[in-house]
Amino acid sequence: MTRLTRALSAAAVSLAVLLLAAACQTDRDRPAESPTPLLLISIDGFRHDYIERFDSPTIDRLIREGLHADSMHHAFPTKTFATHYTMVTGRYPGTHGVVANNMWDPRREASFSLGDREAVNDGFWYQGGEPIWVTAEQQGLTAATYFWPGSEAVIQRTRPTHFKPYDGRVPHEERIDQVLDWLAMPSERRPDFLTLYFSRVDSRGHGAGPAAPETLAAAEEVDARLGDLLAGLEAMGMLDRINILLVSDHGMDAVSRERTIALDEYLDLSKLRVSDWGPAAQIWEGEMSAGEIVAALEGAPHLRAWTRENIPDRYRFGSHYRVPDVLVEADPGWLISSKPYMANPDPPRGMHGWDPALAVMHGFFIARGPAFAAGSRSPAVRSVDLYPLMSELLGLEPAENEGRLAVFEPYLEARRALDYRVERFDCEAGPVEARIAPEHMALHVGEFIHVLDRRGEGRFASIDLSFVIDGDRARGVVDGRSLGECRRLP
Repeated sequence: MTRLTRALSAAAVSLAVLLLAAACQTDRDRPAESPTPLLLISIDGFRHDYIERFDSPTIDRLIREGLHADSMHHAFPTKTFATHYTMVTGRYPGTHGVVANNMWDPRREASFSLGDREAVNDGFWYQGGEPIWVTAEQQGLTAATYFWPGSEAVIQRTRPTHFKPYDGRVPHEERIDQVLDWLAMPSERRPDFLTLYFSRVDSRGHGAGPAAPETLAAAEEVDARLGDLLAGLEAMGMLDRINILLVSDHGMDAVSRERTIALDEYLDLSKLRVSDWGPAAQIWEGEMSAGEIVAALEGAPHLRAWTRENIPDRYRFGSHYRVPDVLVEADPGWLISSKPYMANPDPPRGMHGWDPALAVMHGFFIARGPAFAAGSRSPAVRSVDLYPLMSELLGLEPAENEGRLAVFEPYLEARRALDYRVERFDCEAGPVEARIAPEHMALHVGEFIHVLDRRGEGRFASIDLSFVIDGDRARGVVDGRSLGECRRLP
């Protein structure tokens, strides 16, 4: 199929969807002045440090010409559907209700799985948050999504004007061509917000392991296709007239059969329901109560179990009714499974889903376009803050969300490149590095990277986290535990 044929076919489908949307949406008057288009691109499973491990000329160019954060701190659980939906709604999974790739709804008594096309297309599962394409469409803008979790479903009686049902077999070149075709439309019909999604890096990371040659080869191929995208935008005269956000949804860590915990060695699985497995298991009461489940797991090595009420506050995971009765999380690099599944002759070599503060779970973030000064650098940012950022870039009134635009505002207002400063401290609990930006900091503590908001001069905090700098001294709390007295290092 030629690019022209694809464009004509897509136009016919889009016209039908547009007519349906018009019947459902009454508040679709287009603003008098269109915003700068915004393209959101996700490279699934691209760990933040991959760019240091392969030749990436296109990503390197985007870094030089835009804003680059050291990494992106995601929401718990660090699973594809949960984190992607957090990025576009500005809500945590514990609020928006997409609590895993596989989940149980106790009110509907139904299961969701990313492999179940009927469930994936059912807007019922996504009603706990308003994605940016819904915000855009309901305020008169046009959205076009080339794959994104939730974008195929009707949410608040709204779909993107243009969207593609997910099909991982679609060549990357075809995805790029379609985005360029959309952007080549006349200005009055051209989409204002677009998404683009690539999954191959994640697939290779699971199969071969993080940073394996096969995984990095997949990343290199995506980088080349991004080069095609930039070349196409330049040929259209659009490259400097579009804002691009390049993100990933989580990192990846190495796993093995030897570092796997068989849950059925400690629990009779016939007496309960397990709706999700892996680095974290989500367990529902049956013939066993939540307290009995937690008690049965007390002696199990390499994991921790909490009832819903006792899940760490920092995870922001306890409020939605789809959050399980018991959450069990394995140590980094360990998996929770069952004896039958462990007999799988080809187990995964890479996985994600642990504590989002773990450095190996961090994704990456780059922004390029007229809204961002070239060469700017930021410490780690939070994915939940992307929704208010995108709303600001598109001139939209954001829906209720849990993000914070203030983190990005200094970069949007900057006329020249902004950087951050680094301060290192020797604390009683161990060495700490603080990477400080105008409105937030990234606190590096061992294998963890936490993001804290500025609360005043030298004061930063978030849930169960705080760090206060007073001259050459500092003090802090991480997960409710004091770091002790801290002394600034030269």
